[in-house]
Amino acid sequence: MSWDLGIFTEAVRGYAHLQAPMVGIRGENMDLLGDHWHPILILLAPFFRVFPTPVTLLVGQSVLLALAAVPLTRTAIDLVGRYQGYAIGAAFGLSWGVVQAANFDFHEVAFAVPALAFSLCAYIRGDNSKTILWALPLLFVKEDLALLVPIIIAMVVARTRFRGRRFSQGTVLACGLALGVLTTSFLVKIVIPHFNPNGVYEYWNEGGCLDPKLHTGVGKLLTCVPRQFVNGIGDKERTMLMTLLPVAFVALRSPLVLLAVPALVARFINVMPSYWGTDFHYSVVPMVVVFAAAIHGLVLMRESREREAADPAETPESRTWLRVIGDAQLKHGAVAMLAVAAALTPSFPLQDLLHHQTWFPDARAEAIKRAEATIPPGVTVETTVEMLPALAARDQTLWIGNANIVVPPDYVAFDIDRTGWEGQTSALDFVVSRHPGYSYQEVFADRQNNVFVFKRTG
Repeated sequence: MSWDLGIFTEAVRGYAHLQAPMVGIRGENMDLLGDHWHPILILLAPFFRVFPTPVTLLVGQSVLLALAAVPLTRTAIDLVGRYQGYAIGAAFGLSWGVVQAANFDFHEVAFAVPALAFSLCAYIRGDNSKTILWALPLLFVKEDLALLVPIIIAMVVARTRFRGRRFSQGTVLACGLALGVLTTSFLVKIVIPHFNPNGVYEYWNEGGCLDPKLHTGVGKLLTCVPRQFVNGIGDKERTMLMTLLPVAFVALRSPLVLLAVPALVARFINVMPSYWGTDFHYSVVPMVVVFAAAIHGLVLMRESREREAADPAETPESRTWLRVIGDAQLKHGAVAMLAVAAALTPSFPLQDLLHHQTWFPDARAEAIKRAEATIPPGVTVETTVEMLPALAARDQTLWIGNANIVVPPDYVAFDIDRTGWEGQTSALDFVVSRHPGYSYQEVFADRQNNVFVFKRTG
């Protein structure tokens, strides 16, 4: 699954050589800042300059995901208890949202994971300046995550300046949400189109009736948006359930859980079913939020019990079912989180570590490696997805799935099973059919595994 890894490798290679992140894989003349807003990727450039390989991105992503466990674990140890804290930290590391993100290529949202963890843990501890400072990097991770920054700042302002004044706090939070929407809108409507070769934001079509081309009035929006939201409701309900399950639903005890709502709503309004489920990397940000909210929920429940113990007049006369559940969550919540994480492991990619093929490449993978080795650095190469990352680290790379490649590449390298080959009489005929008027010579062939490399000769 190397399409995204190839794209980001080519972008980071551009930054590493002090150039714009031009990515031919994504399209002709495509500056990747015109695809999504993620200038934070430039932080990987120095490491890539020393280690020019896609593995640098994968290692960086792993470090970022693991780093988020540090504030979550330490905050839980300090405020909940030592062993509970270790259990919560381990549960986060094993949680399916984190595992899915680590498994599926590389994505810029990895930078948001530790930033959010440090920010929300600082909020739980009452450290307002660190809460805001750790939230600020989200402005440079992705356009939709910029929405959270004004909201987090508004949370701090509401708590420090308007404590106990519910109406004023609500007003401040509403202003924070509105400013967040404006920030994201500015990035989507002004900044990203500025870098896009076509002057547009290319993902409006995934919003269905939110696409400006389809706007037919506010009334139409008020009817079609709810329909988009409930479409595929079964998958969406399962995703919401699976988001709360790793924290044993303790996150519902904290208002911080509401920070996961924007990411979930954006996915559920999207008309593409691939966003609705538990696949890919889309749940890693909500996963950080619900773990921070779970820690906060345990802290709030403990503080409530301590107040009751200090003032018997505040002790409720009867034990409601909600209180009984709360007592159980306070006592066993951390262990339950770890148990859930362990129970879900067989259903998600962490189980792949137990499989032989994960550790020992097959003959086809070896053939692809040999094919990549025949292509020199600094050339233009058109290739299939599995060869994209390694070649993007040293060549100008094009994806063979793009039909609008104007300049014929110096090399064409492919696994013929992944090309969309329509039964031409030979691999050479396939290459020539894609680039008529130019001649190519075969320089590598593993016919048993259908892997080929051709060099342009004229």
